[in-house]
Amino acid sequence: MEMVNEALEQVERLAQLMAQHGATRLEVRDGATQITLARVAGATVAPHADEMPPLFLSGYAQPEAAREEPAESLWQPPARLEIRSEFVGYCTLAPIEVGHAVERGQTLATVEVLGIANEVVAPLPGVLEGWAVESGQSVQYGQTIAYLRPLSEE
Repeated sequence: MEMVNEALEQVERLAQLMAQHGATRLEVRDGATQITLARVAGATVAPHADEMPPLFLSGYAQPEAAREEPAESLWQPPARLEIRSEFVGYCTLAPIEVGHAVERGQTLATVEVLGIANEVVAPLPGVLEGWAVESGQSVQYGQTIAYLRPLSEE
């Protein structure tokens, strides 16, 4: 139970850092442990009754010039997203050609696990840049299935 509490505290600290810098996605890996946080653009963070103390990282100091810049200039969306499998099973790709636009929530592939098809969807609108697997291929948890270039939702 203590490990769960520590993990929850770490997730909360990371969420606060995301909100502080205006980030909408954060991925942290440490060996076999992976934490991915995402938030909808424009979402606000609920205030806490008892604020957590600030997080200090040994040997890290933010440059003075960076403190004066607006938060949106500190984080830029990735030029290319890797769409990964959240399941272990056999992958069937959607009939989408490379270079075509996809919408948020559109099914890119399905991963069949014990006879149940699980959808892998586009997290944001974008252009399909390529496939990392072939239809019918077995995939592992976290394995890249497709590459997506995000487009603005405006």
